[in-house]
Amino acid sequence: MSLPLITPYRLDPGERWKNRTSWTLDPRRAMLLVHDMQNHFVDAFDGGPDAQISLAVEEIASIRAACAEAGVPAIYTAQPPSQDPADRQLLTEFWGPGLDDERAAAIIDRLAPTERDIVLTKWRYSAFFRSDLEHRMRNHGRDQLIITGVYSHIGCMTTALAAFMLGFQVFFVADAQADFTEEDHRMALDYVASRCGQTCLSADVKADLARGAAVGAGAAGGVLTA
Repeated sequence: MSLPLITPYRLDPGERWKNRTSWTLDPRRAMLLVHDMQNHFVDAFDGGPDAQISLAVEEIASIRAACAEAGVPAIYTAQPPSQDPADRQLLTEFWGPGLDDERAAAIIDRLAPTERDIVLTKWRYSAFFRSDLEHRMRNHGRDQLIITGVYSHIGCMTTALAAFMLGFQVFFVADAQADFTEEDHRMALDYVASRCGQTCLSADVKADLARGAAVGAGAAGGVLTA
């Protein structure tokens, strides 16, 4: 089985979710995850200016810029091409042999990582599996994870659940993600909001980052003048 052709859909921009949490994103505690935004996965979408994938790409770019401004590290995940069957294992039975070449494995041009960004090899749905993401977060003193990318009900949701079980607060950004269908996408948003994190919008993330950066700058200013 290969990836399906994904027909366009768009989430309601005014929608909110019944979160069980009321966390506030803090740029001193947060890390951004850009999950699976590789040509192989994005090419499966039948895009267009009004499609959810097009919105997601632009919102991820906007969040990444805000994170860079606020000093929030960005981590990308990317599956390697031409995987050894011993590494791919059961994924082959669900999705076929995987990515063919370096072009398929590359992050899309609009979101290409910069020199300051980190790209982790992704082996399974969760970004934590066989990676040092947990250690990087702990070494940087980060206990909040902003999750963006594709696909919401597969890699994004399983990463959110793994983060929750490791004690990290998850900020699951609805409009900075896309999925096979609107139903799949909504299922993931509802699950995270009720079970393992906080579902939010890109505007919420950027507002919290700006507020937190201003507070941090004020505190730093106070130290310098004391």
